[in-house]
Amino acid sequence: MSEPTIRPATLDDTESIAALSDQLGYPTPPERMRERLALLLPRKDQQLFAAERDGRLVGWLHVAKIEMVESDSFAEIYGLVVRDTERGQGIGPLLVRAAEAWAAAQALPKVRVRCNVVRERTHRFYEREGFAVSKTQKIFDKG
Repeated sequence: MSEPTIRPATLDDTESIAALSDQLGYPTPPERMRERLALLLPRKDQQLFAAERDGRLVGWLHVAKIEMVESDSFAEIYGLVVRDTERGQGIGPLLVRAAEAWAAAQALPKVRVRCNVVRERTHRFYEREGFAVSKTQKIFDKG
């Protein structure tokens, strides 16, 4: 088994990204994922990284620049998933490092991630990666 590599995702990764999104708990048909990727991939304020091993996509991370009135700009990890059979092999930390490097290149001093309260294993992962809880909140949706 080769070492994983991290690279920018492309439209050719659509089916694998959709399959991994399903493992994350967000099932998305490949056709819909392709539409999303076609909108997101060209943007300069966001980056989607793909983790690849032996020619196969084994993880992805989506990071974006956030600009708000009430705070300085920062980077936020919108999503991170590693194939269930590949977890615990250092791929997640590689993806986080890629996001941190991207944020630094954008002159964004802080990287934030939001994580569902029920994902306790994921909380421990982010704590191991140097993240600290800064607040707890509820998300309200309408429509």
